[in-house]
Amino acid sequence: MAKLFSIKILFSLFLIAWFAYGAWEARSYAFLARIFPFYVSLILLIAAVVSIIIEIRKIVKPAENMESGGGSADLSVDWDIPIAEVWQRFAFYLSLIIGLYGCIYIVGYPLAMSAFVFLFYRWVAGASWKASIIATAAALIFLAIASRVLGMDWPQGLIHLPWPLG
Repeated sequence: MAKLFSIKILFSLFLIAWFAYGAWEARSYAFLARIFPFYVSLILLIAAVVSIIIEIRKIVKPAENMESGGGSADLSVDWDIPIAEVWQRFAFYLSLIIGLYGCIYIVGYPLAMSAFVFLFYRWVAGASWKASIIATAAALIFLAIASRVLGMDWPQGLIHLPWPLG
């Protein structure tokens, strides 16, 4: 019974409570304000329930042939990454996020997000120019559709630019 209170199950229980609260609280919002948080919370609640069911099944009903090793896959991962490299990657991605927020503050959300998607695809993910441009166009189109359908106004920056840019 003590195995049922592993950190994975406790974390899944926390997520279930969190997303259930999010779905419950979103019910009291106005109709258009309720759509996004309610359905996102509902989908993530379902995913958390599925996750906890999978974890409990792993504990309660161990896989057959576990002793003989037949039919089971070895999914172990080698985590021997030097701590200096971990901190370097952490600092890099943290600086990307801080830079994104700085760009949003200066030029506004649509232009900053479009530039971020392009630069991330091109130089961080190593995608081709064509894939980077297509992803950037898709991001800008998504922002335009979301703005139009949901009646959203994106944050403007210090430099006031016309809509597709600022």
